[in-house]
Amino acid sequence: MADAARSRRRHLALPASRFIGREGELVAIAELFRRGERLVTLWGPAGMGKTRLALELASRWAEAHAGEAVWLCELTACRDLRAVCGAVARAIGAQVAAGRREATLVERIGRALATEGPALLVLDNLEHVLEQAAPALDAWVRAAPELRFLATSRERTRLAGEISYELGPLGLPAEGSTERTAAVALFLDRAAAHRASAPPPPPGGEHLADVAALVRRLEGIPLAIELAAAREGVLGVRGLLARLGSRLDLLAGAARGREARQATLRGAIEWSWDLLDDRERRALACCSAFHGPFTLAAAAAVLVEPDAAAIDRIEALRDKSLLRAAPPRSDGATRFALYEVVRELAAEKLAERGEREAAIERHAAFYLAAGEAAAADFERRGALDALNRIAGDLEELLAVAEGALALATAPRAGAEAAAERALRALCAVEPVLSTRGPFGAQLELLDRALAAAEALAADPRVVARALAARGRARRLRGQAEAALEDLERARAQAAALGAEALLSGILADLGVLHHGRRDMERARDHYTQALALHRALGDRRAEGRVLGNLGALHHDERREGEAAACYAQAIAMAAEIGDGRMEGIFSTNAGLLEQERGAPAQARRRYERAAAILGEVGDLRLLAITLGNLGALHHEEGRLPDARACHGRAVGLLREVGDRRSEGIALCRLGAALASVGEVEEARRAIEPAERLLAQLGDEPDVELARVASGFVDLALAQAARRAGRGEEAAAHAGAARRRIGRAREGSPSSASRSDDVRLLLRILERSLAALGGLPEARAEGELLLTEGARFVRPPGGGWHDLRERHAARRLLHALAEQQRSAPGRGLSLAALKEAGWPGERILPDAAANRIYVAMNQLRKLGMKPWLRRDADGYSLDPALPVHYVAVEPAAGGGGESRGGETGEGGGERR
Repeated sequence: MADAARSRRRHLALPASRFIGREGELVAIAELFRRGERLVTLWGPAGMGKTRLALELASRWAEAHAGEAVWLCELTACRDLRAVCGAVARAIGAQVAAGRREATLVERIGRALATEGPALLVLDNLEHVLEQAAPALDAWVRAAPELRFLATSRERTRLAGEISYELGPLGLPAEGSTERTAAVALFLDRAAAHRASAPPPPPGGEHLADVAALVRRLEGIPLAIELAAAREGVLGVRGLLARLGSRLDLLAGAARGREARQATLRGAIEWSWDLLDDRERRALACCSAFHGPFTLAAAAAVLVEPDAAAIDRIEALRDKSLLRAAPPRSDGATRFALYEVVRELAAEKLAERGEREAAIERHAAFYLAAGEAAAADFERRGALDALNRIAGDLEELLAVAEGALALATAPRAGAEAAAERALRALCAVEPVLSTRGPFGAQLELLDRALAAAEALAADPRVVARALAARGRARRLRGQAEAALEDLERARAQAAALGAEALLSGILADLGVLHHGRRDMERARDHYTQALALHRALGDRRAEGRVLGNLGALHHDERREGEAAACYAQAIAMAAEIGDGRMEGIFSTNAGLLEQERGAPAQARRRYERAAAILGEVGDLRLLAITLGNLGALHHEEGRLPDARACHGRAVGLLREVGDRRSEGIALCRLGAALASVGEVEEARRAIEPAERLLAQLGDEPDVELARVASGFVDLALAQAARRAGRGEEAAAHAGAARRRIGRAREGSPSSASRSDDVRLLLRILERSLAALGGLPEARAEGELLLTEGARFVRPPGGGWHDLRERHAARRLLHALAEQQRSAPGRGLSLAALKEAGWPGERILPDAAANRIYVAMNQLRKLGMKPWLRRDADGYSLDPALPVHYVAVEPAAGGGGESRGGETGEGGGERR
């Protein structure tokens, strides 16, 4: 029996090349058969490696099931049911008389299969005879209950009981990664095989990075990767990358020994094209107008067919593996996409049909209308759903702009309309690019489109909107002078047109620009004008935005009460209209104000609320700024790991979106946090490029911020020198930090008075120097200073005390300090204090009260007596006592009382 079974496996000769990857797929398909499935269709687009995977599975199945027959039946040459029956009969070794009717042939093969017992039959390349062969396959499945069928096809059979397993691309490395995924491993293996005795490419990360980029461009399609690998020895990886504009031609004629349909990508896809009917061919050709994933609504518009018919066409193309399901996006709409190799062939066919320009026009009209409607909705409501709709269509809108620019710069009729279309598309995408980045993409296109539009005397209203958009983009890139020029030109055009809604927004943008340049009077004037226009127009969202910006102006001018009132109005308006982004912006500002006013718990709540909102909205720039403020609060409270994490994430997000000024500020904060944990070189690597970047942008308070951040490096060096007993060196570094503080506070107005970022880092630096004993200033003398976890404490007017071994006293003081910062004046009960001081211990109430009394006496002796209160609620700190954490720990015994044991705390019964 075993010999007979082996003889029936004669068709399982595998290719000479190694099988790479797909281990998960092999396990999954084998498991389907093991659990009793009878018909599995391995389906997917051309070149995805269906046949190779089926052969490998069949080979492994034969090894694992030695007593079972395993057959491979290739159907490539078959054109009708009679030929299919003949191929199956030859594969299984059955004798079927020629000339019989097809129904009789199907029945006889079914009987032959039923006699074989448990077996596996692989039907390779079923798609081109699927219509004729599907009924026969259904009959054979029913006739042979112990037989398993594995079909490879570019289309599912849709038979009852079929399990369809879609085969996608090989695993790809992430952008910027050199991970040896299956796609990378396949290329390296096949390139080495073709290279033979030729010298290998240089080893190392650079070559792997190029290979990773190549396989990503080839979309992980195994056939494309193998064909490219065959030419690597001639062109090199970078040569292949440079020539990928035409994949179909580059990867032609690269392989011998393959069937014609697999020898080139063009042949593989042409094979699928030939299997379509004319309506499906037209639909696929028209789909080449899309540059990325598209919805059914977009397809209906481009195909110029009713929705039902368009759905039928898209479904048919999807079933034939010529469209793939695209990953879901934030707007939730179902999308489809073409692999680039399919799109390239489809675009050729569209041009051959003479429908290219018409399809592109329909594509542009659909996306422009949708994009402008969503942008207007976002401008009116600030709603997340509107932003997500634009984000979902971003790739297509940018393609509309690029295509229109190509027409606008060519000497032909319609150039003016094309230039206006480009500007309109770029204004439509602004809400996404200005919130989620990257800013540079929009700016470069706006430069080109505005140059073309102004040369062609395009619609001044469209030009004014685009100038304002470019002004905002330039401001975010730190190009203040160019931004001012754009916004002033836009304002003049909007005023001349009487476009009050446009003008009011431009005035607000000018206010923000002058505010950033510290020209407070001009900022106030523009905000006031904008506010009056917004109120006249009844634009509540725009009114709230300007009120919040006025609050920021008052904030910077140290008018805290007016700032708080404006922030409160802006936040209330944002909540009223459901504008999460605006609520997030001004909640962050209000948190910063509360942090400055000594209310860290309220500030933290504001920041965390804002971060949650902005994360949901997807505004990466504002989320990063909020995380930076939260990180600064962590730093001020001595939570240095949390501070470092927040600042690190903020830097990454700001680099992603391209906000250079905010990135510089975030790097300064990150450097200060790194220095505070002793990572001096890492701190310098953050602060030095930040200082260069901020100097290029030319804002003096921002440059001063970088110098203050360097003060934390001085402080870390002073601390290290003091620990090593090098007193003079420690004093020199502390003196350098003090000079930085003095410089930031000198002048009228000083950098500290002009920038809340500078003020914040100064506060942390001054308190840390006080902990070091290097800055005996009055502003630090009236405060309770603690290091993290209250390991060290300095009461107002006293010296530093080491509580590291006074565990209960330390924990009680820490609990009281946290309570005072979050709920000033509200006491902690004896039960709460017992749990804080002796967590998890079971102590009788009287014994716990005794322990608390002893620990509180220790704190009184350390200088806390004037600030400790006892009332009906329990114990508390004086609500007027400022409590702050510092990042630097004093040296043990360096002033104040030295460490001692916890006497008198052993009493009381434990259960």
